[in-house]
Amino acid sequence: MKKTKIRKIYGLIAFGALLCLLPSVGLGQCNVSIGATPYASIMAAVSAAVPNATINVSGTCTELVFILPHKNSITLDGGGTATITCPPAACATQNNIMILGKLITITGFNITGGQAGIAVAANGAAQIVNNTIYNTKKNGIALILNGIATIVNNTIYDTGLDPSLTQRAGIYAGDNASAFIGYSNPNETAPSPNIIQNNTNGILLVGSASARIVGNTISDNTENGVMVIQGSHAQIAGNVIDGNGQDGIFVSQGSGVYLGLTANTILDQPNSGTNHHKGLSCSIGGYVDGVLGTLDGLHGALRISKGCFNSMNR
Repeated sequence: MKKTKIRKIYGLIAFGALLCLLPSVGLGQCNVSIGATPYASIMAAVSAAVPNATINVSGTCTELVFILPHKNSITLDGGGTATITCPPAACATQNNIMILGKLITITGFNITGGQAGIAVAANGAAQIVNNTIYNTKKNGIALILNGIATIVNNTIYDTGLDPSLTQRAGIYAGDNASAFIGYSNPNETAPSPNIIQNNTNGILLVGSASARIVGNTISDNTENGVMVIQGSHAQIAGNVIDGNGQDGIFVSQGSGVYLGLTANTILDQPNSGTNHHKGLSCSIGGYVDGVLGTLDGLHGALRISKGCFNSMNR
């Protein structure tokens, strides 16, 4: 892990911690409790939480949430209605929820504003379930520096609103991060799909990141549905990848994708959908394997450029 990136993360945490000293305020009452004990803010409850605690939240909470490495096995539950939004002074540079602890569950929230709605970093691990994430400046969910997350049953839309920022996506994974997107384990017989639409890229993997992307709807993003670059790898199966402004799947720069091959398991369902350029494009040391299925583009289903290793059956 690079020291400069670590310093940056902890510098942002220190700034956010100052903002979190104040009680949460918002357009509606912010109610936070662990069992029968109320707290003035989500951060106050996180500070008090012990392993296996559930922090229940309702109303609108305007605050940054930082879950530090020593905080593990904590659930934040918004009950399907609570909203977390960033303080105006922090929205340009801060993530709404930053997770460095392990076995952290974020469920049932509307999350809006900030650079990312949820970031998992520096070996943090999270389950991100049943949330709606929107109107962020860069990413809906960002996984960095060996962060890992299971991401299921979320709706992620209208992210990447700041055009001055690069690598914008509904879900971003970089710097050796990894993700399970749309399912939790290969023994499942059906996915738990995310809806990822109207972002810049739908899903972006960079810097030796990896992901299994299963059963999601990845549609109407302005650039690519799934972009896999810089030595990253993805298994992509059973998704509807449709209406994206460039390619359905783009793979390049020593990266690879394995596409659903048969209908036998959850990891082998074929992908489908029609995109504005190609169904799949591969170039510059990329590699592809599996079956294209009915994944298509208005300019053709498949583009294999010189330097791409193609092992596909179709």
